[in-house]
Amino acid sequence: MRKTTDTLWKTMCLLLGICFIWCLSLPYFMPSNADQDIISMATINRLGRDGNVGEGTGRPEEKMKRIIKIVNDLLNIAESSDNPHGPPALKDYKEELQSVQIHMEAEKVKGQLKNEMIKEMHLDKIQLQRHVAHMEELLKLQLEKEEKKIQQLKSVSPRPPLKDCKAEMQLFQFQIESEKEKGKLKDEMIKDLRADKLRLQLAHMEKAPPLMEKKEEMVEKVQPLKPDKKFEEDTNCPLPPMDNHPECMGKLKWLSQMWKSQPCYAGYGVNGSVCSFLIYLSEVEKWCPVLPCRVPLSKKAEAGSDYAVVRENLTDLYPSLEKRYQFRWIEQRIRSMERVWVEAGRSLSAKYNLKERKAKQILVHPGLVTAESKAKIAEAAFNGGPLGELVQWSDLLSTLHILGHHVYLTASLPDLRHYFGVDTGGCPPFHSNPNLIYTDIIGLRQIKSVLKGPWFKYRCIIRVLDTFGTEPDFNHISWANKQLASPFGGLNMIPLQFYTMFPHTPDNTFLGFVVQNQLMSEQSELFKSNKRQNQALVYGKRAEFWEGKTAYLDVIHKYLEIHGTVNNRNALPNYVKNHGIVKGTDVQALLRQSKVFVGLSFPYEGPAPLEALANGCAFLNPKLNPPQSSLNTKFFKGKPNIREIISQHPYAEAIGEPYVWTVDMNNLTEVERALNAILNQTIEPYLPYEFSCEGMLQRVNVLIEKQDLCSSAVSWPPLSALQVVKAQMSCKTACQKAGLICEPAFFPHLNNANTLAKNNVDCQTSEFSASGLVFPAYNSTQHCWFQSDPLLFSCVRSDESLTRVCPFEFLDRG
Repeated sequence: MRKTTDTLWKTMCLLLGICFIWCLSLPYFMPSNADQDIISMATINRLGRDGNVGEGTGRPEEKMKRIIKIVNDLLNIAESSDNPHGPPALKDYKEELQSVQIHMEAEKVKGQLKNEMIKEMHLDKIQLQRHVAHMEELLKLQLEKEEKKIQQLKSVSPRPPLKDCKAEMQLFQFQIESEKEKGKLKDEMIKDLRADKLRLQLAHMEKAPPLMEKKEEMVEKVQPLKPDKKFEEDTNCPLPPMDNHPECMGKLKWLSQMWKSQPCYAGYGVNGSVCSFLIYLSEVEKWCPVLPCRVPLSKKAEAGSDYAVVRENLTDLYPSLEKRYQFRWIEQRIRSMERVWVEAGRSLSAKYNLKERKAKQILVHPGLVTAESKAKIAEAAFNGGPLGELVQWSDLLSTLHILGHHVYLTASLPDLRHYFGVDTGGCPPFHSNPNLIYTDIIGLRQIKSVLKGPWFKYRCIIRVLDTFGTEPDFNHISWANKQLASPFGGLNMIPLQFYTMFPHTPDNTFLGFVVQNQLMSEQSELFKSNKRQNQALVYGKRAEFWEGKTAYLDVIHKYLEIHGTVNNRNALPNYVKNHGIVKGTDVQALLRQSKVFVGLSFPYEGPAPLEALANGCAFLNPKLNPPQSSLNTKFFKGKPNIREIISQHPYAEAIGEPYVWTVDMNNLTEVERALNAILNQTIEPYLPYEFSCEGMLQRVNVLIEKQDLCSSAVSWPPLSALQVVKAQMSCKTACQKAGLICEPAFFPHLNNANTLAKNNVDCQTSEFSASGLVFPAYNSTQHCWFQSDPLLFSCVRSDESLTRVCPFEFLDRG
């Protein structure tokens, strides 16, 4: 009986214990909303801290383990009631149950505290949002007032030039200040919210003793984030508002550190300045807003089909020159002549209709100045080196810019790769489709090496600056291999694609250059007031040019004081007054003071003699006997032509007296006679139109608009201008004797029996052949030869056994 009573008593105690524990655990299974939020927050914070849920003693999982352990112990007691040895001693769970109860009460208190704090945070957040909205309204009103002021200023005075962006920059400065104020408010709000969050977490930990061991760790983890290091602004180029460009600031920071990592960034004008970063990231990669001063240019450049407008300055050309040391001398020349170019552009616009011209995308690549060429011509320009090529490049760049075209300048192989999108590294390619490419022979080979096979699609739009010219047989690859061991021939281009400095041969195209002079309108009176001295200036910057000329110079010294601009004073006669290597403007001043510009027979065909004539100074031009060419002269050896020159400057020789006196330096009597004639005359400055700024603008404009070497369907000059001369000499000589110029563009139209018949040549028999350079031609039996290879049409070759049929242009090209 007692055993049954004990069993019932134990069972009742077990059931009462389970009920008691179940009641205590109800709050755990029904957490409040605040408890849920805090549990989520705590979980996120801990995951963000160490990637795992914390192991604190106050976790619900730990409580449940302890409750389950108590229940298991009670069940074990009940199961052991039949044990004959008697039940085990009932463990005292009073302390354990009290601990569970304390935890449950703590959970309730934490929930209440959290609900109260979250409510307070929501109220603070609403108040801050209202405050921010009010500030934004005030800033918006202030911005509208500033915009109205700017509009009033614009309506009162004409729009300033592009470079004057003071008003726009003031507006942007105000917008920047507004953005900063809004940013400060947002930062303060975020800071307050973070502080509230921190207080909540600390209060939570203080009210929950089991979590205290994590207190220090939690405080460390919820410290406010340190603000990113701000991008250092440039006061000359303030950052524009970043609305709709969230990635801009990050890209600016990255580019400020990495812009030297790829050479292509420099190709886009990035030079380490904030402005260059902004221009690149806004106009090339589109990460940032476009600067206000750059908007008109950007829209125009993106149009692609815009019209070319004659420009009023060269300002936009300078940035592409300033960033490259190779163009230092070119930049100086362009700057010194800017006003002359602008005046010439205005004058040409007044005389001719320059409207309705499409702006061309033009690549300019002077291979000779690249470091890869190893010519070092750019470095030598300031030490007495040759300037002819640099003069021509500077004048071409000025011409293209004034005419309103879009010019892209490259000065290295990486520049070329970047332009054509080959191995661009981290930079995007230009993806350009140029309408024209101006380069030189070295540059052409560089373009071929970069593009390899695909270069051929650009072949017909390439123009090759070639100082002394390339004759058709030296251009043709199979003919050049027979007679020329030089890198300058065998290019297999159309001969008209070679652009020369002087009109050497009609087979090539005359590009020319501009003779620098100081005869601007406001200086003409000053020029007239300058009195010429009884002095001569010698043409020769290197001491070796003077060697062997002592007798010649002695005769001149009898009549005139001799001045020089030589790099080495010790090698000169004692009576020479040497000024050393001087700038172009100083040379102009010396020419205006001198009566004679003395040639020494070398250098050949440079620009300086024409500069002397433009400054009213006569030129003493030495004869060359025997005539010099690539066949007998070291300087011309390897040049792709066999043209002979009979004086130091053949073009000047054609101008003749009283400006140019061609003499034999070894015939001192002839020299004295010429000096006496020069000293007894007064000449006005003389500048051939084709070597003036306006003349070059006109010529290049016609070439760009008319010379199409990509399509045989386009004929220029028009066929209506075709005239024919028959001669047993070169077409160049035959046409010159008639006061005409051979026009090689007409050769294909003459190259058939029907056209020859219309010009009184009755071919009895005929054949096509590539064995000669004088076709079309015929012999005494009226057997006609026609050219089978169009690259071998030539104005300069002759065959005494054949009569050439020569085309010339009757009408003016313009």
